Amino acid sequence: MENEPVNSEEEFEKIPEKASDMELAIFLAKHIDNPCEAEVEPGRKENIRELYLREARNMLPKMVDINAKEFLELKIKEYE
Repeated sequence: MENEPVNSEEEFEKIPEKASDMELAIFLAKHIDNPCEAEVEPGRKENIRELYLREARNMLPKMVDINAKEFLELKIKEYE
């Protein structure tokens, strides 16, 4: 998925259902580091890192595993 273009936010790789907090944090970190690309206009592509960063920020308040939460917070800070 790392180099496959996507056409909209609906096409980004979906978060696994019933994932533990750490599984979720690792999934998001992987996609934050290696985002897909979306064609924003004909012939112009941009990566969708911001989409995964936004999703990560939205997930933080729902996490109960402090280690997963801290890991994800550090990953987000790398790109701020």
